[in-house]
Order: sequence, then structure tokens, then C-alpha cells
Amino acid sequence: MPFLLDLPHLVAAARLCMRRAAAPGADGLTWAGYRSGLRARLGELSDRLRTGTWEPGPLRQVEITSYTGKVFPAVIPTVEDRIVHRAMRRALEPILEHYVLADWVSAYRPRRNRITALRQAEPHQAAGRRWVADVDVAGASVGGSTEQFVDWLAVHVADGSFLHLFRRAVEALPTPLVPGSGLWPVLFHLRLSQVDALLTDWPVVRFADNYLIFTADEPSAVAAFDALTAALATLQMQPHPRKSRVRPPHEANTEDLFLIDG
Repeated sequence: MPFLLDLPHLVAAARLCMRRAAAPGADGLTWAGYRSGLRARLGELSDRLRTGTWEPGPLRQVEITSYTGKVFPAVIPTVEDRIVHRAMRRALEPILEHYVLADWVSAYRPRRNRITALRQAEPHQAAGRRWVADVDVAGASVGGSTEQFVDWLAVHVADGSFLHLFRRAVEALPTPLVPGSGLWPVLFHLRLSQVDALLTDWPVVRFADNYLIFTADEPSAVAAFDALTAALATLQMQPHPRKSRVRPPHEANTEDLFLIDG
């Protein structure tokens, strides 16, 4: 709760939000407008969070076109809600790092990117595991329920006041994993970490929603693909039919792994 109540933490969250240009939310308030009297505004926000009277504001519904051409729905919260989301994320990221995320997971976490994932893949291939079960998760950014996310978080967070506000923030979203929320990286990893926990017996690397399991031969790669498919099914997810396959050695060149839409 100090991340949500103490003024220095709220100021830090606000500054992180303001580092990126962003459109106003449904209330029309811009960052330029919110910065006027910032500390007084944040002090009042802290009081509402402390007393439990904070309520998420309206969401602005938009569509975003990615650089791959895919169009998907997203939301723009009010600037104040963005601060709350970011403050929650700052509180939770250390917990994810120490207790939730496997070392072989990269993307949407500090100092972990595609290069990190490739470096972790190289020793597996150097050890002779040249067959790869390559699974891109279909719909990894949709689905899930508020109850699931609160339950998963409650395994690691005992603060009932924080969990209550976290629930309120997630319930206000059209779906928990809708793009645009500052909580999205936390929710994304909370969900996929449930799958990760079922893969501890395999040599695996995950970058975002792309899993690679490295094996020495084709039968093992097929078994790995089936095991990952079964793990995804526990959360009503499945491999993307076009992007997922067993890769023989000649298709598993390190630099070709984890490519967008690859």
C-alpha cells in the first residue's frame, strides 16, 4: 500500500506515465492540465485510495493498428487512473521478478528482451537440442477473469487493502488484458506464469507469448509440443495454428527465433 499512498511513490508513478506522449482519456484531461497543482492532486488521490473511496474513471475506447497491420481494440484510461495503474505496477514488479517469473522468461520486464531470449536459447542448441517445439500462443492478450487474476496475485500478496484496490482497477476494464492499461504487463505475466509452472521439466525459453522447447530429436519435440498444448489448455488457451510448429534443425537457426509473426 505505500506505493499507492505515499506521495513520493505517486509522484514517481506520475513521472513514469508522463515520459510518454499520450492522448487524454474520456474526461478530456491532459497531462499538461493534470500537472497544474500536481502534488495537491496526488495528495487528494492518496486520500481516496487510503479511505477506499477511489473509483476508476470512464475509459476511452479506441482501435490501434500495430506495425504488422493488425487492428485491435484498446482503451485509454484517465490520466489519474494511469497513475494508479502505474503505482500498482511499481509495487508488483519486484514481486513478479523474485517470486513469479522464471529466469527463462523475457519481454515486458526490466532488462529482458529478444536478445536475452536468444542468448538463453544458444546453450540449448549448443548442447545438441536442435529440434524445437515452437509455440506462439493464440489470444494470449485476451481472456481471463478478474477472479483468476486476483487469486493468482493473492498467492504472493497478503495485503487485503491492496488486493481490494487491484480488484477494483481490473473490474473497471472491459477485459482484464485489454491493451492500454498500465497493469497489462503484470496481468499478462501473471496469466502465462501459470503455464510456465507446468513446464519446469523441459528446456524452455519464453519471449512474450512465444515458447520454444529445445529437444534432441523429433519424437521429443513432438512430445514437448503436446505437453505445452496441454499446459495451455488448463487456461483455455491454445497454440496459434499458423505460427506454431515443430522445427527441425535446419529451421531452428538462432537468429530466426522469436521473430514477430515468424
